Amino acid sequence: MSAVSTPRSQRCLLPGVALAFVWLESARGDLLACDWQDPEAPDALRPLADIPGADLQPPGFDPVAYGRDAAAWQPTPAVPPGSAHSRRVWAALSAIPVGEVRTYGQIAAEVGSAPRAVGQACRANPWPLFIPCHRVVSARFRTSRDVGGYAGDQVGELAQVKRLLLAHEGVLAPR
Repeated sequence: MSAVSTPRSQRCLLPGVALAFVWLESARGDLLACDWQDPEAPDALRPLADIPGADLQPPGFDPVAYGRDAAAWQPTPAVPPGSAHSRRVWAALSAIPVGEVRTYGQIAAEVGSAPRAVGQACRANPWPLFIPCHRVVSARFRTSRDVGGYAGDQVGELAQVKRLLLAHEGVLAPR
């Protein structure tokens, strides 16, 4: 009889961010799920193992270390399940270094797509923070500091998370 291993939930509170970054790992350390949640919310993450075709590879990134020092972020070679287009976009996002941003148009040109389609792939990113969609900004960013949306939100907590992550990485001045 083999022992059943229980997934382990982890939480990371980042400086100035009202939401907690929560992720679920298998006993082997494989990433099963991750998301932003209210810090008081019960664990409600659906493991990616429930999704057919999910390739569960360790992301090689420690959000807690990132919370202390943005330079601790390391790109993941793993790309979560998704459309071929989304996977190309997510791979391009993982190549953006800490402290740098790209516009939706730049990523679109890189992957042979359109800026709106890149935004949709960012919105669908199931591994926020592991795959840094917060580093993709509006074309108006340089003149207006308009960073664009985050996880589909233009205003609210998630939009503020994007600004705070960019400040944490030195792209924006802290407010």
